[in-house]
Amino acid sequence: MERLPMNVIVTVTFNALNDDILEPFLDSIEAQRNRDFILLIVDNASTDGTADYLRQLDRPNTHVILNDENVGFAKGCNQGLAFARSHGATHITFINNDTEFNDSLMHAMVGSLEEQKADALVPLITYYSQPDRIWFVTGSFRLARGIIPFHDHIGRLRREVPMKAIEDTKFASGCCITFNIDSFEAMNGFDERHFVYWEDAELCMKMAAAGQRIVVDTRLECRHKVSVSTGGSFSAFSIYHFTRGHMIFVRDHFGKVITALVICVSLAKAVLNVIRGRMKIRGLKSWYRGIASGLRG
Repeated sequence: MERLPMNVIVTVTFNALNDDILEPFLDSIEAQRNRDFILLIVDNASTDGTADYLRQLDRPNTHVILNDENVGFAKGCNQGLAFARSHGATHITFINNDTEFNDSLMHAMVGSLEEQKADALVPLITYYSQPDRIWFVTGSFRLARGIIPFHDHIGRLRREVPMKAIEDTKFASGCCITFNIDSFEAMNGFDERHFVYWEDAELCMKMAAAGQRIVVDTRLECRHKVSVSTGGSFSAFSIYHFTRGHMIFVRDHFGKVITALVICVSLAKAVLNVIRGRMKIRGLKSWYRGIASGLRG
């Protein structure tokens, strides 16, 4: 007998209590009309009261794992894969808890994924503060930008961008993504060398090499509070981990010559961000640390 679809939704938390992140996210989950899912919250040793809050959490279809240390986003997600398998899940969804969405999204993502016979599916992702603007619809890797995963049409008004209902994509953001669990497990989950950032890019490269298909259903929407959970795009934390992951990714997939070129492009962009006032000059130290650590692997 064929199994009915069952989705384990995994979200990884770290200090998510004090920025109006977690409660609205949980409200979005609880509002889902279809209950064919389990929510798993993996907390990475939060220090702001999030762990204590989760210990006392009493919401339906919800389980919590409290890690003793911050193991990073990728490893936290992989804990979710083990949990999903043990609970007989057919699908697994990874979603940031700095998101909000309507009362049918989780069920609709699984249904659309099955309908498309794809391996992974993401919705249209918009800015929470400006839901008429696109944050992610499709993505690609661009050499001219240093082989970073590029969000096509980022920041553009939705009405300005022609979109088919279903779009194939080479890159999909891990902000909100549903997998056929067999397809995800075949890729051995996320690469745990990536503490945060780049785990989605790494996985997309592996999926493409294996002939797996990733689609975007633009009829579905998730609203993202961009960079709230990591302190902003130009925090020392973000600069270090983004740069480190970038080096690991490029070194693994493109070789020494391209890696050297990418370092030059990355440095030029970092300096330009300082000149434009987006990044403080001490951010260059975080950039350098990220380069050195990423090259060591």
